[in-house]
Amino acid sequence: MKHEHIRRQKNNIRKLLAGFVISSLLSGTIALTAHAASGVQIDSETYKAAAVTQTEYSVTPVYLDGHETGYYAYVIQNGVTYMPLRIIAELLIPDAHVYWDSKTQTANVKTDALSLSAKPGECYITANERYLALSGLYPAENELLDGTTYVPLRTAVRAMGGSIAWNDAKKRVEITSGSGTILSGDEYYDKDDVDWLSRILYAEAGDQSLRGQLAVGSVIMNRVKDESFPDNLYDVIFDNKYAVQFTPTVNGAIYQTPSKESILAAKLILDGCSLSPDALYFLDPSIASSFWIVENRTALFTIGCHDFYS
Repeated sequence: MKHEHIRRQKNNIRKLLAGFVISSLLSGTIALTAHAASGVQIDSETYKAAAVTQTEYSVTPVYLDGHETGYYAYVIQNGVTYMPLRIIAELLIPDAHVYWDSKTQTANVKTDALSLSAKPGECYITANERYLALSGLYPAENELLDGTTYVPLRTAVRAMGGSIAWNDAKKRVEITSGSGTILSGDEYYDKDDVDWLSRILYAEAGDQSLRGQLAVGSVIMNRVKDESFPDNLYDVIFDNKYAVQFTPTVNGAIYQTPSKESILAAKLILDGCSLSPDALYFLDPSIASSFWIVENRTALFTIGCHDFYS
């Protein structure tokens, strides 16, 4: 039975790759092409890293708590590693109820302590009302192939309370089982942080894609961590020490009610999603009144109408 499933996994992953290479080509280059129009000079190494031109994969054995499981993960370009959600759940939470909900079109994992769902096509997993992003700058989505839901392994393991590492010497994935659950959203998220972050994301990028909002959120959280800026989210948003940093804080746009997508983006960011650890600035060159950023900072990438800089 296990050998048959492994055979099906290999066939499915070939189909997954066919779709993934197309989405990678589209999503991996869209963050770069706008620079040509805006005149931004993007760092060549950044371009080489982000310009996806092909997709390769390797079949990698999976070990759990030091023991070989007999299952394999598929390492796709840019380090995104997929496995069927059902197999991950069976390994980490043997008594979990795993099922497909045809009404919501989601794969689900249920226990007394965990409520997890993964919807094909979405870039995150929901676990106990937490929103866990599947990747950073590079695209990754849950995939449905021949009735099997494939999810990025690292995110699913985290959602089930485990930890994961890559053993480079032995070329294998090593998972350590944990609690089988994750702290709930009510306990994890600070309501004020969700409120202010979702408001600024909506005001600055509410007309952009979800990834565009995540990129703006990455800038804000990078500033919280950077000693050159205030050390909490509210003060970063309303920072005006050297000049107003975010125009919506003075024109009143930040007080608009954020959209559901902006709230989602805020929670993804607060749960660790980062499209870039280096991005500290952004601007829309079509409406910017100052180009200090362009003249003094290093260009990283473009998403939507925004150029991002370190």
